[in-house]
Amino acid sequence: MTTSTTPPPMTRDWVPLTDEEMTTYDQQGYLHLRAVFSPDEVARGLRVIDELAAAQAPGLDTHASFLSFDHTVRVRNAVAYAPGLDYFLDHPRLIGPLMSLLNGNIHVLGTDAIVRSVRDDVLEPWHTDGGEYLQRFRLVPGTPNLQVKAQIFLTDVTQSNSGNFLLVPGSHHEPPSRQTYLCEIPELDEPMRRGELPPGAVEIMASAGDVLLFPFSLWHAVAPNRVRPRKTFIFRYGQLWHRPHDYLVQDPQVLSRMSARLRRMFGDFGDNPHPSDFYKPVSQQETMARGGSNAF
Repeated sequence: MTTSTTPPPMTRDWVPLTDEEMTTYDQQGYLHLRAVFSPDEVARGLRVIDELAAAQAPGLDTHASFLSFDHTVRVRNAVAYAPGLDYFLDHPRLIGPLMSLLNGNIHVLGTDAIVRSVRDDVLEPWHTDGGEYLQRFRLVPGTPNLQVKAQIFLTDVTQSNSGNFLLVPGSHHEPPSRQTYLCEIPELDEPMRRGELPPGAVEIMASAGDVLLFPFSLWHAVAPNRVRPRKTFIFRYGQLWHRPHDYLVQDPQVLSRMSARLRRMFGDFGDNPHPSDFYKPVSQQETMARGGSNAF
């Protein structure tokens, strides 16, 4: 009797999106996943974000494209200052949807920790993400995504004017009327100044622990906040061959604390990487099958 020397496939700790969820994302341009994180995990996230804000973590140097908001504390490249973010980045309930949307090829492009304070004005105007050159891309329906953002809600936004995320369903298939450096959509801002939602816009009502997934091309904004400080993580993802948004090369000391899966998600291929690794990563499915100690 011949014994096979081929190792059995590794059991993954995540589950993919359903066909229905994939269709919804493709048509509407977003998925609102409810109760992804438990109350205990939300409390863990709040500790991380509060510690970052209290320490005034430096984050990323300013850039000409960054809007200055005195109502917002925003730490970019937050993972470099908060080891506690690893738990969320490597969590199976987040990995599964991302593996589906990005076709198994996930690169963490940015990690933001955000606190939006109480403010009567719109917290962020209508825009798309990624700059004017990425804004020009439109994907054929059913195509794997180029870039995806995950907004993790750590405080409740289930009533209007609590810093809600605003979006126009299906707008990811519709290029704005003009391309600008900051990717603004000024025709949608005028109704907001009158206290109205633009035609077709949706106000996301999210509970703490929910996650919103959406692509770079979705038209979105942030509503006024008249309730309480709103705390979220925003993680940016793309293909392994994409350049990151908020770091050039992640610090080796940061990578050293991570699981093999999370290191791969930060574009780390060990001491002797090959340029083709980013296009044809070796053992990708095995590496992405399981992460750290997070229980599913």
